Amino acid sequence: MTALFFVVMFVTTFAMLAVTRLEVTRLIHQHHGQKVDFFKAHPVRPGDIVMVGDSLTDGARWDEIFPGLPIKNRGINADTVEGVLERLDKIIAGKPGKIFILIGTNDLPWYDYRGDHFILNTYEKILNRIKVHLPDTQVYVQSLLPRQRRYARRIRGLNASLAELAGKTQCEFIDLYPALADANGALRQELTNGHLHLLGAGYRIWAESIREKVMGKESFGGR
Repeated sequence: MTALFFVVMFVTTFAMLAVTRLEVTRLIHQHHGQKVDFFKAHPVRPGDIVMVGDSLTDGARWDEIFPGLPIKNRGINADTVEGVLERLDKIIAGKPGKIFILIGTNDLPWYDYRGDHFILNTYEKILNRIKVHLPDTQVYVQSLLPRQRRYARRIRGLNASLAELAGKTQCEFIDLYPALADANGALRQELTNGHLHLLGAGYRIWAESIREKVMGKESFGGR
């Protein structure tokens, strides 16, 4: 009787998890479609500065952080390297002046897992496509940000590979990780309320790390 009870509980729990995951996937797909449709209605223009990524990018009001600049936020919650690749052509068509990419953290968890080879191979396709179609656009590869401690070793390894990939594709690598990580490689506790997404202080650190790249050296008296 006890064994049967545990079997029933296990099956019920598994079924509930499966249903929940399907609903989450449906909502993610719906949100993705809404964002892509909005981007279509408000396309990238020549010379724009484009921030590309997932919810980490989407969570910032980049036009408020860098007022007066033609900056467009092209972050989508729960997006992945494959998702960015699939929607890249719309960004390329606008002929932006600068592109800042931060993508890959949603490819790490067990429920949506992609291996490092897949992540890096897809990332390379993204960079190569931009370089072929936009040879004069400045492209910045931003490191993955820290999250829970258990991801630290993998994220550091991926960031080292992204730095190499950026050099290989003639892009500039920006290492955001050290300024946001604690001694154990986790996202600093005071910068988040959920081990992944940033609070205002986290975005300030990120913004200061890229400010000169976004604004251009001419905005800093030639420094």
